[in-house]
Amino acid sequence: MNSQRKHIAVSFCVAYDWEMLRLSIPPIYERADQICLSIDESRVSWSGNKFSWDQEGFMKMLAELDPKGKIRLFEANFYVPTLTPMQNEVRQRNEIAKFIGGDGWHIQLDTDEIFLNFEGFVHYLQSFRSRRKVNIACPWITAYKQTEDGFFFVKPSDFSQIEFIQIATLHPDYEYGRRNGNFNVRSPFALLHLSWARSEQEIWEKINNWGHKDDIDIQGEFDRWKNLSADNFHTYRNFHPVVPEAWPALGFIAAKDVAHLMALPEGTIRLPLTKRKLRIENSIWVSRAKKYLRFKR
Repeated sequence: MNSQRKHIAVSFCVAYDWEMLRLSIPPIYERADQICLSIDESRVSWSGNKFSWDQEGFMKMLAELDPKGKIRLFEANFYVPTLTPMQNEVRQRNEIAKFIGGDGWHIQLDTDEIFLNFEGFVHYLQSFRSRRKVNIACPWITAYKQTEDGFFFVKPSDFSQIEFIQIATLHPDYEYGRRNGNFNVRSPFALLHLSWARSEQEIWEKINNWGHKDDIDIQGEFDRWKNLSADNFHTYRNFHPVVPEAWPALGFIAAKDVAHLMALPEGTIRLPLTKRKLRIENSIWVSRAKKYLRFKR
């Protein structure tokens, strides 16, 4: 084995949407050295709500997904009543990092995030060198709603509107979700994010239990999602529930299910990514110049 190769540990915070692991584990399974599934021992969400759970079904799924014995379960108390949902989320993510340990790459995913090219991403990580503490971020292709005909997805028109999420780090120390004060290096390796592409029941459970529960109008966001249709999707502008401009518009792609969506030719859902723009955004000097200009204002 190459002495420079670093351990690849992938972890998931698992709750009410555990069945999505059927989609998110297979793409990362072969290239991951270790997979951690972290679950509240009382099956309670970050908001303190009991969530639906089928232990027998869950264990049966694991037996099917884990022929090589890579998966470890980490069950503990991840709900503290005196903390906000987001603080509970951050606490769990940091506890996962301690549980995994080691000095390799820590990759934290949510169950609804599906890597489209994990092999390429791992190669990118193994080749990456930096003297600074950094996070490696990936662009989201966010599916907002699934219908009988296909998927409505968030459609950025330029690079500045692409939503990147911090995924991997050699120095796990989370402060807000998966974010912290370390420099973010943007990579071109996209994640299919099935964020809101769920049933009505799943959406209602999600927005009542996720880390952003206290940041949104739950009923209002549920109604907006429910009312979306082929007739009005073009009117959805700057509608992200927490950071409106993060979701500037919607597009549509025909696909009968997620498997069909993933099997579509590469580039079917195209992000406005360019190597030049990534190079500029990943420059520490450009980042410092932007911070200086913001300060001067």
